[in-house]
Amino acid sequence: MGGSDRQSLRRIVRGGATPRILDLWSIQKRYGETLEMAAKPFFRNPRLNASFFLKHTVRPHDKPYLYTENPVATKIIIPVSIEDLGMGGHSFFVEEKGFDARLKAFLGVGALNKHYDLDLARIRELAEIPSFDPFLMADRYTQCERPIARFYFNISPGEQEAMLGNVTRQICGMVRLAFDDEHIQADDERARKFAEQLLDSQDTQRLSGLRHVLGMDEEQYEQGIFGWKGILYYRWRLREVKDDLRQFLIELNDVVVRGAKPGENKEINEIRKAILNTVRERWTALTQIMDDYDGEYRRFCGGADSTALRSFLLKAPGHFGQLGQDLSAVSHVTSFWAYWWTDREKGSLSAADAMEMFPSFLRSLLHKRAEKPLDGDAQRFANG
Repeated sequence: MGGSDRQSLRRIVRGGATPRILDLWSIQKRYGETLEMAAKPFFRNPRLNASFFLKHTVRPHDKPYLYTENPVATKIIIPVSIEDLGMGGHSFFVEEKGFDARLKAFLGVGALNKHYDLDLARIRELAEIPSFDPFLMADRYTQCERPIARFYFNISPGEQEAMLGNVTRQICGMVRLAFDDEHIQADDERARKFAEQLLDSQDTQRLSGLRHVLGMDEEQYEQGIFGWKGILYYRWRLREVKDDLRQFLIELNDVVVRGAKPGENKEINEIRKAILNTVRERWTALTQIMDDYDGEYRRFCGGADSTALRSFLLKAPGHFGQLGQDLSAVSHVTSFWAYWWTDREKGSLSAADAMEMFPSFLRSLLHKRAEKPLDGDAQRFANG
C-alpha cells in the first residue's frame, strides 16, 4: 500500500511530537548537528530520522490492505527532499501487508543490515504506542536499551502556545509566592513570563530560584521541571477533551440501534455498557493523579513545606506512561465517534455498524490497561 503522498508535507510540520504526529524532520533540522543527536538518534537510517509518523484513523477503503483490526494505524511519510517538503513524500502503513519488504526496497537496504533491523524494531514500537505525545514518548524511550536524545521530548511550539494561557493561570499561586505579591492576576506579565520559561525546554536554568525554593539539587531540579511540565501538559489536554468526552458518553448511552436481532441487541448493549464503564475508569484514573497534584500544589502555595510538592514532581514522570495511555484511549474513542457521525444524522445507527464499531472501541480502550484483570465479558467482547 506504499505510495506517493503528493500533497505538501508542510501541512503536518509540528516542530516535534504531538499526540497524532511525530515530526522527526523538524527535530532533525533544528538539532541534527548536536553531539547528543549524533549519539542518540531516533533512527540510524538518515531518511527515517527525517520522516513523519502519523496516527491515522483507518478508513473503510484502507481495511483490505491492513492486517490489523485496530481502528488506528500508523503511517510513515518519508520526504522526497529534506530541503523541499513541497515535493511531497512516499508513504507506508506499518500495518500494511508486506510493509517490511516494501520499506527495505524503498530505502535500498541490503538483506543483512543490523541497523535496519534495529530501526524496524523501533518502527514496530511506534505502531504499538497509542500516541506520540512527548511525555508518553519519554516514558518509553528515556530508560530503554537504546535511549534517544531529549530533544524528542520537547512540547511542540504549537502546543506550547495553545497551553500557555492555561498554564499561566495555573501557576499564579507560585508567582505570588515568588514575588510576595497577593495581587498578581492570571494575565500578569510576570506570570506569563514564568509560564513561558517553564514550557521552554531550553530555558530551565532561568528558573534556578525555584530549585532553591523546592530544595532540589541540579539533577533533581531537571527531573522535577520535566515532571511539572508533563503534569501541566496532561492537565491542559484533559481540559481540551473533557467536553467531547461528556458528549460521547451521553450520545453512546442514548443512541438507538436499528435492526438488531434479540441476541445481537443483548450483545450490543453489553458491549456498550463495558465501553461506558471502561471510559469512566480511565478518566477517573487520570483525574485522580491531577487531584493529587492540585492538593500538593495548593498546600505549597499556601506556605506549607515544599517537601510534598518536590516529592510529587520527582515522581511525576513515573505516571506519564499510564497518563498517556489512558488519555490517548479516551481521546481516540471520542474523536472517532465525532468523525464517524460526519455527514450522518445522529441518534441511531444500524446493528451492522454497531457490531463493527463497538468491539473496536472496546479493544482500543482495553489495550495496555493492565492495572487489574479484565472481567470475562469485557475480554470476550474485545476479542470479538
